[in-house]
Amino acid sequence: MWTFTVKNKIKAAMLFFSVLCLVMLTNIQEQHLVKRINESVTSLYSDRLVVADYIHQLSNRMEKLLVLLSAPQYSSKDVNLELDKIKQITTLYEKTVLTDKENVNFNTFKIYIQQIAQNVNATDHAKAIEISKQARQTLETLSSIQLEEGKVKLDEVISMTSRSRLMSYIEIVILIVIAILIQILVFSAKVEMGAKVPKDHNLN
Repeated sequence: MWTFTVKNKIKAAMLFFSVLCLVMLTNIQEQHLVKRINESVTSLYSDRLVVADYIHQLSNRMEKLLVLLSAPQYSSKDVNLELDKIKQITTLYEKTVLTDKENVNFNTFKIYIQQIAQNVNATDHAKAIEISKQARQTLETLSSIQLEEGKVKLDEVISMTSRSRLMSYIEIVILIVIAILIQILVFSAKVEMGAKVPKDHNLN
């Protein structure tokens, strides 16, 4: 009986140790997932939503620039002032994290702005208007990229939360199985101990 009890104690201890390891591993994995989710959500805000606002501001500025360039009463001072505002927003945009595709189009937009300024200084308004329209088209491309990248980041967050939920379900199932095994060990030990209790047949 003593040997059987020791074996059950060892098995129970191993099961309890398994529970401890499972909880620790799950906790570490959960922390890792939470960190990645936070990074993705931060990136979604900082590098996508904020940038989308920059693109919106730049688009409005480009529309105003086209109006100024096309005005009968042309004012180079007003045009250069508008170009300075566009450059300020572009500087903020440049500080965000850019994808390869986004970086190519963003650099193209900056080149267009430089060319517009050069043509304005050379009083070539027609050329400046033509390049402004190309710059506006580039902004539309950048806007499309933001939608694509935003969806990618959102899908990443959804995938990670789904994985975290699945891991929680698996952990619960494993814990239930271990709890059942421990109950079986305890019950079998009681049955074995009860079966080996000697009976005194000389009692009246």
